[in-house]
Amino acid sequence: MRILLAAGGTGGHLIPAIHIAEALQRCRPDCEMMFIGSDKGFEEQVVTARGYTYAGLPARGLSRRRPWRNIPALWRNWQARQLSQRIVGKFAPDIAVGCGGYASYFPIRACARRGVPYVLQEQNSYPGLATRWLAPGARCVFLAFPQSRGYLKSDVHIEPVGNPVDPRLSTMTREEARRAWNLDIHTRVILLTGGSGGAHSMNANIAMGLSRVSPAVPTTLLWQSGRHADEYGGNAHAGWTVRRFTFSDQMTEAMVASDLVIGRAGALTVSEIAAAGRAAILVPYPYATADHQMHNARVLSDAGAAIIIEDCELKCDSLLERALRLLDDSSRMQSMAQASRALGQPNAADRIADRILGIVTTPPSTREKTS
Repeated sequence: MRILLAAGGTGGHLIPAIHIAEALQRCRPDCEMMFIGSDKGFEEQVVTARGYTYAGLPARGLSRRRPWRNIPALWRNWQARQLSQRIVGKFAPDIAVGCGGYASYFPIRACARRGVPYVLQEQNSYPGLATRWLAPGARCVFLAFPQSRGYLKSDVHIEPVGNPVDPRLSTMTREEARRAWNLDIHTRVILLTGGSGGAHSMNANIAMGLSRVSPAVPTTLLWQSGRHADEYGGNAHAGWTVRRFTFSDQMTEAMVASDLVIGRAGALTVSEIAAAGRAAILVPYPYATADHQMHNARVLSDAGAAIIIEDCELKCDSLLERALRLLDDSSRMQSMAQASRALGQPNAADRIADRILGIVTTPPSTREKTS
């Protein structure tokens, strides 16, 4: 059985695709899988390190705010379209899985032209363009958030299953996670994550807070500061233990080890927080397409699992002061964690894998009836 997985542009699209591939392999070790995504570099490294085949496309996203910059992108996207048709023709998949991002559109369209069945997985509460354009022809659209249903046509078959995340987020104990990071089991832990690229406004706010705010009891900050970590120096007040890092392959352990998460509101981050059942302070990226990070953040906020602070508020509001006030309020922390856990769907990847394999093994004459 050959399965093509198309995802690209950011890790938020790629990582769910990898979790789906891993779930498919657990069910069917004989599956032959191929990834198609962006040719920017990091995606190929992540995929091939896990033993999968990868093909990169020169596709580029289109700018809605600066349309004059789209001329080079149009040429690259035409090339991506032609290359996708050749790759799909040679690989001849039995089914395709689209996980969003501009690089996923062309291979899924190539599959559709050849009559290859495909499914889509949408990470955000506000579906991206690729999902909205491709949804009418999909066997199924797997949604991370039920709220996404209203943005798709009524005849699209959808299943709200959650985002594919590392299943260990719900099974690993806090003690195991803290041993992985060599953390005291009794210390309070805050995880700050702005992604591998970092989040400048959040990092600057944290750096200032460390020099001005003292915790009442020892508190550890796991600080993923991103590629520009050297910009955020300075000394921390007594009571803080700061573990700053650019990137770690132990982010699942960091999430489980934490008591409170401070982060952007990318779809994967929001889903990981819920799967781990953690209280959160979310600072949605203000320039995300269609403000989708704010939509994602409100899913947790409306449930009572997170506090939202807008990026513009960071000039006058200290993230660490907010965090320490929350940590000092044990009853609220407990209620937020419970609300977060109630939203978590740690088995999403397995549910999606089962559905994909069901579509492939269903005789073509009955697929329409079962999908």
